Amino acid sequence: MGKKAKQRIESLADREMAIEAAYFARKFGLTKEEALRTLKEARVVKPLPSRTLAKTR
Repeated sequence: MGKKAKQRIESLADREMAIEAAYFARKFGLTKEEALRTLKEARVVKPLPSRTLAKTR
């Protein structure tokens, strides 16, 4: 018996970004690659809320 082919598993973040890029590509008439590049360039990471502020209350 032969080995099974490895399944390609994308991370959840990559999949969500691809879905969002497809949406913007349709909405604004871009290619998927252009929309994905634009989203990657514009991506801003939001800092997590500080737990120390919640504990001081």
